[in-house]
Amino acid sequence: MAKNDAGSAVAIVIVGGGTAGWLTAAFLQNQLPHTLNRPVEITVIEAEDIPTVGVGEATIPSIRQTLAACGIEEHIFLKTCGATFKHGIEFINWRDDPQLCGANNYFHPFGDQIMVAGKDATWQWLQLPLEQRAPYAEQFSVQAEIARRGQAPKNFSDKPYDGALAYAYHLDAGKLATYLKTHSKARGVCHKVQKVIQIDRDFEDISALHLDNKERIEADLFVDCTGFAARLINSDQQNIFNSLSDTLFVDRAIVTRVPNDSLADVIGYTKSTAQSAGWIWDIALQDRRGVGHVYSSRYIDDDAAKAELAAYVQQPVDMLESRRLDMRIGYHDQQWRGNSVAIGLSSGFLEPLESTGIYLIEMANWAMLEFVPRYLGGSQPQSSYNRILHNHYNNIADFLKMHYCLSNRRDTAFWRDNCDPKTIPPSLQANLATWKTAVPSIYDFHSTTQCFSATNYKFVLYGMGWGKAAIPPSEPSAPIQAMMGELAQRRSKLRDFVLRDTVANSSYFEALQKL
Repeated sequence: MAKNDAGSAVAIVIVGGGTAGWLTAAFLQNQLPHTLNRPVEITVIEAEDIPTVGVGEATIPSIRQTLAACGIEEHIFLKTCGATFKHGIEFINWRDDPQLCGANNYFHPFGDQIMVAGKDATWQWLQLPLEQRAPYAEQFSVQAEIARRGQAPKNFSDKPYDGALAYAYHLDAGKLATYLKTHSKARGVCHKVQKVIQIDRDFEDISALHLDNKERIEADLFVDCTGFAARLINSDQQNIFNSLSDTLFVDRAIVTRVPNDSLADVIGYTKSTAQSAGWIWDIALQDRRGVGHVYSSRYIDDDAAKAELAAYVQQPVDMLESRRLDMRIGYHDQQWRGNSVAIGLSSGFLEPLESTGIYLIEMANWAMLEFVPRYLGGSQPQSSYNRILHNHYNNIADFLKMHYCLSNRRDTAFWRDNCDPKTIPPSLQANLATWKTAVPSIYDFHSTTQCFSATNYKFVLYGMGWGKAAIPPSEPSAPIQAMMGELAQRRSKLRDFVLRDTVANSSYFEALQKL
């Protein structure tokens, strides 16, 4: 039972470290005491021999608000974690088979699309003949151009977590976990390097944990960051796992590292290059590139997947240093069960195509900040919390699937099967049916707590070539041309403003290294 004595300290025990455990510790330690107006005692228990998985090393813009809420200084974070800026993702060879149509790409940028007098000009763009349409991201955003020019999204003197453009980071997940551990311990988080050998349950609640040093641990709230094992949230194997493997096929990754010769090699966006049965991410940190092949073991074996990765990084396959990761795609039904909450891989996992792994950790923490005070006050907010996390997972799953099912590639069974309607969630099918004659809108989505908005859908939808069919004009040509002309003027002004207020990536990180 939760403590209701307003004067007593709240005891929270986090089992498992890594990014999930230590980001949660840093966030709750810095935020929860102010929300509760009472002391909070946080303990992280982690076994010494559990490695950090670190499937993805990319984030989305929400990470800036979360790091600020942890009390972390941006310059220190960037320098300590080898982090770089991220403008968005370039998708290469997703739209068409390069063997038939040549290399093809599009950009999914961060930030809002450019509007004209507060109006979305997408419908007018769709009514232009194909030969008159600029690529969607290049028409409605400046971020792809700025990213490809090698510009950072800000100046070195800008305020922390602020800049001329929206941005996120590429980072070293191992360094991030270590930094968060040091940061949290310095602010009073207790750290126990022990193994949990027994979990006592009282119906849905955990009554105590037993450690291998014979210590018995009680708490008001337990946080499960034990990875795919989900040792707390599913210790009795009664927590249903909602598998999404029939929608999202990839279930393995082979990862490697490639040195950067200099800061001039740093690019400020993720590259995602489609392969025969998956895709390869390419992320530039300050001192290296993180490269990984995400694939489906149903369609390609490990040796062939490794060969594709070796070809991408231009190394002999027998010389490639790599490791394989297995992924369980889906999420637990009860994200918050009794007095335990799952965060990170114990909660669930969706492939890192749009860099949502750390995002889901963030969203769990922000939701806990809202619901833990209610729980400690005697309410039972578990069902509300679970519904919100379900919405996050399902919204992301729809968005990820759209990348696959809109592809024109038919060169392998992987790509053909991804277009099978039986593998497409009904919610996405309904939206795609609507978008044949309409533009994605906020009214197509039913949750205010979701990762991907109508704007994100438009950048991917039209980047993938949706809307190529002729659309009968619904207004005269002159107003369309006038709106597109004004859009071009607004884009030009924004581009000039951004170029004045940003510096090259290399210049930014050279200044950072002098701190």
